[in-house]
Amino acid sequence: MGALESMPEEDVVEQFQEGPTMFENWGPTQINNLHSLYIAENHDFGITCTEFTVLLASAIPEGKVAGHRLIKTFDCEASNMVDVLEVLCGLVVSSETSSIDWKISKIFDLFDFDKTDQITYDELFICMFSCLRSMVRVVGKGIEPEDSDVEKIADEIFLKADREPTLPIKKSEFVGWVHSEVNFGQKKGQLKKITLPQLMLKFDVIEEDDAKDLEQDRLLKIASKPAKVKKKDRKKSHHAGHRKDSKKVEGVVSVSG
Repeated sequence: MGALESMPEEDVVEQFQEGPTMFENWGPTQINNLHSLYIAENHDFGITCTEFTVLLASAIPEGKVAGHRLIKTFDCEASNMVDVLEVLCGLVVSSETSSIDWKISKIFDLFDFDKTDQITYDELFICMFSCLRSMVRVVGKGIEPEDSDVEKIADEIFLKADREPTLPIKKSEFVGWVHSEVNFGQKKGQLKKITLPQLMLKFDVIEEDDAKDLEQDRLLKIASKPAKVKKKDRKKSHHAGHRKDSKKVEGVVSVSG
């Protein structure tokens, strides 16, 4: 589901600029900008592909080139409509530059429509349905969730919170359920990494063989990436090379003299 910690903002910007069509590179800044503008403009859940393109270009100007890929991913029935909350869920779960803690919190916030740190049973149902379906669409494999499956998940969350379905659950209760269900905690206050295919397998929205294939593809992609030199190391290397060249020049001057 993501890295242990969010990447530093300057690294997110650099990665974002290197592959602007790869929405997996987007971090909290880009996702929050899109969410905030979506709310500010008071859009419906579903908007046309043209409206989404305009929204995306306004919220994330540098990322508008990813619009075609996002529309292709989330308008897979070619209905000329996209569910913006489902897109936002997909951006959150697929982000490679955001922490697990931020992702869990953000998924809840997307459906906390009145900003009270509480959501109703119906909001939780939409939250889990949108989140699970977005995973299937992002990876291009899997089984879209059935209403009955999502109801079981919502029932379980309310049961763990010891709450009647007529009352809302708190954000802390949702976060606690996610941690216990996916078993993130190794030690108190410590989270382990879980990949998107592993998470999908946990919620039965992908076959085991497909999850293994996706995991293998992910590892191959990582292995094929050139090692990235940190900015501090680049500066050290540059200065070291400069000093070396200076010595060569000094040597040439002394010999010539």
